[in-house]
Amino acid sequence: MARRPIGCRRFRHFRATPGREGERWTGRPVIQIPILARRRWFLAVLVPVIVVAAVVVGFAVRGSSSGASVEFVLGAGTSDSGGGPQRRVPGEVQSMTADEHGNVALFTLDSQGFELWTADPGGAVARVRVPALDRFGAEALGQAVQAAAAPDGSLYLALDAEGLWRVTRDGQATRVVATARERPLTDQTPAERVPPLSVNGVAVADDGTVFFSDRQNQRNSLLVHRLRSGRTIRVAGTPLNATQEAPKKDPNLLDPKTGAPAEDTYIPEDGNAPLAWNSGNLYVHTGRGILRIATATERIYPVVGSRDTASLKLPDAPFKPFGKAINGYVDAPRDGDDEHASSIAVDRATGGLYYGAGDPRPGNGTTGISARFRWSGDLTKSQREFRDSLRNAQQTVYQVGRNGDLSAVTAGAEALSTGDGYLYLAVDTCPSGEAKCGIANDRSAVIRLRLPTKGK
Repeated sequence: MARRPIGCRRFRHFRATPGREGERWTGRPVIQIPILARRRWFLAVLVPVIVVAAVVVGFAVRGSSSGASVEFVLGAGTSDSGGGPQRRVPGEVQSMTADEHGNVALFTLDSQGFELWTADPGGAVARVRVPALDRFGAEALGQAVQAAAAPDGSLYLALDAEGLWRVTRDGQATRVVATARERPLTDQTPAERVPPLSVNGVAVADDGTVFFSDRQNQRNSLLVHRLRSGRTIRVAGTPLNATQEAPKKDPNLLDPKTGAPAEDTYIPEDGNAPLAWNSGNLYVHTGRGILRIATATERIYPVVGSRDTASLKLPDAPFKPFGKAINGYVDAPRDGDDEHASSIAVDRATGGLYYGAGDPRPGNGTTGISARFRWSGDLTKSQREFRDSLRNAQQTVYQVGRNGDLSAVTAGAEALSTGDGYLYLAVDTCPSGEAKCGIANDRSAVIRLRLPTKGK
């Protein structure tokens, strides 16, 4: 039985009411009007007090209305054993992904090399070394930029200049796409055999088809390939040779309804270029905007395109639209800004698109939005300490609804993924007393945020 608010007594006065047979009497509760009138002044004062108290209690349970409430899935604990939230995860975040069932995979880098941490929805944790990647440490060119989960349980890892790797859950890694670093060019190399300079993103479709983004040269021309049966097939982007002029037409300014042939479109890349897959659509975060490739028709469309940034408002609450995505601004990572790498993910249940970036509009620093949208929740002492020492450069996360609305979600993330109705965020930090953060003293964690059940 629901508890009545204190002070709202229910007055039970009875009157006789004839039953169906005229012989039985039933008691029916009534509220006498004179009594109610005498207490009207009391109720007028009491009801607002109850409402205010309920709001205060709600905030106490859910956290501040200006920040997203999260829970830890892995890391930020103090133990070397136990469930995910109790675990301490040393090392620097490299990348993270989750499958549709909520199984999380986190790649970290410490002084010994790469590690793979996995956590299932029940909190069980496994930790394995990935020895084949150990040589790609902090001084190597292999900055892991994105991970993706495949339907067979394996993982794909885009490792920048070190190519694309397939990693099994027991830590066995195999390179599936080599770069010019491993396959140097010669004067006789045919154009169709030119290896990429770097692999900048990866996504896996429901049928196991692998897509990856790469750069072919120093011209920042981004290409997107499909990997099938060991062969790579270009599906979007056109390369430029050293003598070609870069087209002035920005793909983010294409007609969002008709698009353009994907293979004929020059895609400039600024930073890394992570991918996300959903229902025949491949989304590309170029560091300047978000593009959608319809793989069936091989046409490309802008999603976040800086069309009219002046129309954007400043975000003031999580999931509250502040403009249309086509007018949205993507603040590209700056040279050497390892903690401001781009991220992207799609909630396959609702079609909501999530991406990480910096400023919500040109000229607007991220300090304000980070402070107001910083994630929170019912955290333990060690988790609060972890949050309070997050690196300032970690991304703000935005949502593109199915109706094209753009909203901010939270601030403080390095990698994104979705699954099982949650948005998963990888974060890392180091003790606030340390003069310098690095793989020797970094700690990593994965948190999750419950997503709206319906796409906008």
